[in-house]
Amino acid sequence: MVPAGPPGGSGRRALALAAEAERPHGCEQCGKAFAQAGALAKHRRVHTGEKPYRCPVCAKAFALSSGLVLHKRTHTGERPHACPLCGKLFGRASHLATHRRVHTGERPFKCLQCEKCGKNFRSSAHLVSHQLLESDTRMIPPPTPDLLGNIKCSNKGILSPISF
Repeated sequence: MVPAGPPGGSGRRALALAAEAERPHGCEQCGKAFAQAGALAKHRRVHTGEKPYRCPVCAKAFALSSGLVLHKRTHTGERPHACPLCGKLFGRASHLATHRRVHTGERPFKCLQCEKCGKNFRSSAHLVSHQLLESDTRMIPPPTPDLLGNIKCSNKGILSPISF
């Protein structure tokens, strides 16, 4: 049985204190907290820019070993994630998840910048590409930095200016 909070209170403070106790390792720079010291050490690389994992083929560097593992698939052609509906193969689970929207019809990324188009997109990368194209033709503001930050490196090519 869970003990009740103070009379008339929501118990939110108690929950916050419990969460702090579960994540005792805090980042000095941004305050993000972790349950394990090793996770904090990895997180610090966000601030330091340290990238100790280097690709032996092209020398691209990564902050996490998992990033290098995923990157190596670009050289080997390994695609371990298969669509159960059509069999198409993908190197990343996230790319398979985006692809599955082709079959479901789901388009969760809505364009809020150009009021007239009302289009929805399967991925944030497709939305950003649309917004960059529309910003030239309809004079709408370009995509916000927070949306651009969610784009993975494989999609960054769409962010360069389009020349006609």
